Amino acid sequence: MSRPSPDPDVALPAKARADLCLDYANTRSWRGRAAAHDELGDFARLIDWCVSSGAIDAASGHTLAAWGLEHRARATIVFREALELRETIYRLFDRDAEGRRQDDDLARLNRALATTPARATLRRTGAGFAWRVAPLKPTAPGVLAAVLWSAADLLVDPRRSRVHACANDECRWVFLDDSKSGNRRWCAMSSCGNRAKARRHYRRHKHA
Repeated sequence: MSRPSPDPDVALPAKARADLCLDYANTRSWRGRAAAHDELGDFARLIDWCVSSGAIDAASGHTLAAWGLEHRARATIVFREALELRETIYRLFDRDAEGRRQDDDLARLNRALATTPARATLRRTGAGFAWRVAPLKPTAPGVLAAVLWSAADLLVDPRRSRVHACANDECRWVFLDDSKSGNRRWCAMSSCGNRAKARRHYRRHKHA
């Protein structure tokens, strides 16, 4: 008797990390500067980020990377669409933190969510459970399915009120505030927070 072929499905996180979507939005950093830094330079680096962040599994990453090499023109289009979705996610959380409605961006997110793989059933994995979905299509919503789910889940989660934009006007990273007080101002005290402290110290002594 022949050995049954492996399931053609893909396992994606059953509960994507709450701030996965924020990490994706923050792949563009120093937004307040004239020249922001972009961590994602092309389709290949997009796939690398998705694998390293846990948004897709290594096997899917390998398949998508190979597709990108074979279909470079199409991969460039998918990459640009993925960056547009990144900016949509960023604006939704950045402006929601300021109490500003973003109906156009919400509509864009909903259109993308409508074309992600259906989260219908679960499967067991070595560490727990994951969504059983069809093989990922080489589209922006397909590649970013877990990121888009994370954005949607966080928007309807009470913790949405704890999403802030870094108070450093040059940084403007968005982050999920997990402090007890819920009034963290900096994406990280070790970077932006310390810079602000150093500036205050300099001004005090300059005018002393």
